[in-house]
Amino acid sequence: MYDMKSSLKQMTMAEGGGGGAAARWIASAVLPRFAPGAASPLKSLPDASLLEEGSLLFSTDSFVVSPREFPGGNIGKLAVCGTVNDLAVSGGIPKYLSLALIVEEGFDCAELDRILDAVKETADACGVVIATGDTKVVGKGSCDGLFINTAGIGLRDPALDLGRDKILPGDDILVSGSIGDHALTITALRHGVRGEGLCSDCAPVLPQTRAASGIGGSRIRFMRDPTRGGTGAVLEEIFSGSGLDAEIEEKSLPVRDSVRTLCNMFGIDPLFAACEGRVVCVADPSVSGELLEAWKQLPGGEMACRIGKVTGTGNGTVALCGRFGGRRKLIVPDGELLPRIC
Repeated sequence: MYDMKSSLKQMTMAEGGGGGAAARWIASAVLPRFAPGAASPLKSLPDASLLEEGSLLFSTDSFVVSPREFPGGNIGKLAVCGTVNDLAVSGGIPKYLSLALIVEEGFDCAELDRILDAVKETADACGVVIATGDTKVVGKGSCDGLFINTAGIGLRDPALDLGRDKILPGDDILVSGSIGDHALTITALRHGVRGEGLCSDCAPVLPQTRAASGIGGSRIRFMRDPTRGGTGAVLEEIFSGSGLDAEIEEKSLPVRDSVRTLCNMFGIDPLFAACEGRVVCVADPSVSGELLEAWKQLPGGEMACRIGKVTGTGNGTVALCGRFGGRRKLIVPDGELLPRIC
């Protein structure tokens, strides 16, 4: 029997930040209640859970980004991409979305129209249908303008067989483009900092996952989109408790100059800066070159590259090989790195 009492006295922003504090809260308060058995679809905390004997995938996400409009998108585009991407990297073909809005009294209808237009345009581009939804208007001061929840249903892509248990020693670790673009664009906008070429990478990753599906089979081992917590949090998720070790070359991390400059300015490690249109993939070395070439032909994929490899069996340690030599263990930040980036 699980203990219903939380060890926390009050929730903090860190419990929603995607770092160590969030992981501990989920492990202590969520999983014991909703995933007590090994067969629970929630047990492994997937981006999308397999249902109906493995034929359907189901995912949900909520969006509270501030500011709501930013270079490269707005909260409406982000809400569609976020759920579509979770389905896609889980080996799904997205089909249907729900759309739930919590709107603060007095919200500007012209801005709401722009956001809903972005929802429609992005959903149409992804080939998904907004199948159901809900709207609540709450009193002034009850929420910060607009919050959105989307849930998605997709069909399992039979060409993909993904899972942490499929990863083997010697596999390559790939990323489909530059990292940190979304997080640093939002951060710069909040602080009134202008950066040439700064733009969120907010976009569907369906072209990237379709390229992986085209290669297909067991050679594509695992995929994830590096949102909250960035690429570093995804690597920790992949290898923690896996019995496999990995090695990441810091000099190989694809970071745009404008993003790196801002990271230095704000004291942010780009490895933990969120993306909203990228894929981290573990693949057999025999197909990693083919997949990278396919990704480089796609918008935003010119910096797609191999960032590391699975080095062998071990205790789930990810080692970072520094730019100037030396190695250190990857440690995910404990609290909230950047608030409300999605």
